[in-house]
Amino acid sequence: MGRDKVVQRRRNALGFCTKELCSGLFVSGREAKSLIEADLAVICDRFAGGVLHPGEIDFSIDYEHRSVTGRLSDGTCRRAVYSGDKGAALVAGQRRDLAGMPVLAGYFDDRSWPGGDGFEPDPGYSPLRSAIRDHLAGTAARGVAVVHHGRLVAQEFAPGFGPTTPTRGWSTAKTLTGLVVGLLAGQGVVDPAAPAGIASWKGERDPRSRISLLDLLRLQSGLSMRRAPDGSEDMLTDADDYFAAYCRPVSVEAMVSEVDFATSGVFCYQSIDFLAIAVALREKLGPAIHGHLSGTVLPALGLRHSLLETDAEGTPLLSGSWYTTPADLARIGQIILGRGKLGGRRVVTESWTALMRAESPAIVAGRVTGPPAFRHPYGAGLWLNHDGHLPAAPRAMSYALGSLGQGVFILDEEDLVIARTGLDPEPGHPALITAVLAALSRCEVDR
Repeated sequence: MGRDKVVQRRRNALGFCTKELCSGLFVSGREAKSLIEADLAVICDRFAGGVLHPGEIDFSIDYEHRSVTGRLSDGTCRRAVYSGDKGAALVAGQRRDLAGMPVLAGYFDDRSWPGGDGFEPDPGYSPLRSAIRDHLAGTAARGVAVVHHGRLVAQEFAPGFGPTTPTRGWSTAKTLTGLVVGLLAGQGVVDPAAPAGIASWKGERDPRSRISLLDLLRLQSGLSMRRAPDGSEDMLTDADDYFAAYCRPVSVEAMVSEVDFATSGVFCYQSIDFLAIAVALREKLGPAIHGHLSGTVLPALGLRHSLLETDAEGTPLLSGSWYTTPADLARIGQIILGRGKLGGRRVVTESWTALMRAESPAIVAGRVTGPPAFRHPYGAGLWLNHDGHLPAAPRAMSYALGSLGQGVFILDEEDLVIARTGLDPEPGHPALITAVLAALSRCEVDR
């Protein structure tokens, strides 16, 4: 690897680590030592190919102003700031506040799930809870929640984590975004089939002006983002835009304005489509988009301990920068399983959940490109197991996935939702699904 690429990867990994440490401290409420030794070590190894170790970073934590500064021996410096409900973001210069609202951290509502955080173990599900504890002991999972017949029947955590400890959900945010758009569509705020309405895309000669929110949700927009294959020397360098929003203080609006158009009607798994959704929603909801989503939309979805992070301009990073809990992930899965209902309450229309689970027309037509690992059936913000990609699960299963072990698995025939958070590149999702199904067969409960 050339020296210039090594320098770029180290610099970007520094930004990544600085922001993640800030989020872990002030969003998750965790200890710096654990975050540096566990989380940052995995992030450096997974995304930066080992060119930087967290021990090489000189971190300065300002607890009064809730910021973290990271420095390398060559003088490179990155800074992240926490701002309440906007989480943490990388910022340029000495900016201190992104004007977020305060968060009532760790508030536990003893009402039963899904309306609250309460959970009363049912003795009949003891084999299931035992199987989950075994999974936690043998992997880097942080928490697992299982919903059966609409009830939270199992919820277990690794040491140091609990029901009110949000951790990064990564690309499960794409499934959340599908539900956000569906809820706003039901309120008449957006028309998913109409052009997205992004100001910088307007003009008859601009092919991007015809892209709809539905095209973006289905990842068939035709936008072209520079992305290096996993393990490539270009990964996490300035030649790779895929992780730019996570490791540099970039403007999402500028990224979306400048992104190239390749060809329409081709499926490609990438983050720019969901960043474009954020910009499109900002056009509809105004600069206060984050406040509307956090104060109105997320509560309407029943989410209790989830937080959307933004760029330095306040645009939500809907591609994958959010913090959540297993119980909130289970709520997302239950809305889809319940055809738009959660706990008997209508959240989105039944037709919208059906649309989320309908295979992207581009995939049906065989028009697929992008990384081979992501060329699988996909709906609108939701993976589909039609091809048996997860052989341990039924072909009818739909699911959300996020980097480093996040997952929500929706099994209709079993009336079952499995939600998992973690920090492991190889999380063993098939083994978890197999273990849960086997344990359920031994549970003494009503079928």
